[in-house]
Amino acid sequence: MTSISDIAKKAVVSKSTVSRVINHHPHVSEETRQKVMALINELDYIPNQLARDLSRGKTQKIGVVIPHTLHPYFTQLINGLLDAAKTTNYQLVMMLSDYNQKLELFYLKQLKTEAIDALIFTSRAVNLDIIKSYAKYGRIVLCEKLQEYNLLSSAYLDRYSSFLDIFSNMKARGLEHLVLLFSRSNESSATYRSALSAYHAVYGQQSAPYKVFGNIHNFNDGLNLSYQLIKDNSIDSILATSDEVAAGIIKGYEESGKKCPYIVGQEGLLVGKLLKLPTIDHKSYYLGKLAFKQALSETISQEVLFSEFLSREN
Repeated sequence: MTSISDIAKKAVVSKSTVSRVINHHPHVSEETRQKVMALINELDYIPNQLARDLSRGKTQKIGVVIPHTLHPYFTQLINGLLDAAKTTNYQLVMMLSDYNQKLELFYLKQLKTEAIDALIFTSRAVNLDIIKSYAKYGRIVLCEKLQEYNLLSSAYLDRYSSFLDIFSNMKARGLEHLVLLFSRSNESSATYRSALSAYHAVYGQQSAPYKVFGNIHNFNDGLNLSYQLIKDNSIDSILATSDEVAAGIIKGYEESGKKCPYIVGQEGLLVGKLLKLPTIDHKSYYLGKLAFKQALSETISQEVLFSEFLSREN
């Protein structure tokens, strides 16, 4: 295997000169650059990536911790990250977690060992204090609102006002038996906390949603759930986790011959637009672009985007 030393000997230059050519350093004469590049091509030399990373002091890799891609929120967020990365020399390393704390801790250690330059948590299970303890090793960005952000950057969505709009809309329609669907139906989910807070603000602190379901991600989940919902004629409204889930529920009601309750989707997807579904646009694509920008920034900050309720009423 050809080495930098081999190139240097044949070109009659120092190894540092070859290194400068490889790394596009400006302080090399054009004649020397052309001679070295000709030998690199002739000998089919491939630079050692690890050595180049060490010489630069950066890997130009950013880790992205993502629990799954079952929900369109995450796929749209990833698309935003990818499009933002296209305009830079940075690579994204996708780190699937499935909310496994041991895995998330392992990914944090990648930052400590300098395998990556920065780490973006699109969602997490690991304790925030543990994440903070790794902030000294590189930039960490969380996609959630932080009470303190002197160590960690944050790019997050404010969903509360859009949920207020939805529940106010439902109450104005006289809808009282609401079914709320979530990916995670517990306090660890910012979406769950925000939705329940808005619900209580509209319907009263003592009231509770008629039914709550978790682990609902896609069209098939919605379709399968519809077989259970159609048995209850008192349900008058549904907040689905996405437009795809809403489409699955609508399909199930159509198959049963029953009228589907008033249903609201989320994520502003094409299927929702075609079905003219009321929905929430959570701006997850733009959140991905914002999180990537923060991962490269030298400044720690907290940035917010606001979800938007699209009633799609004529």
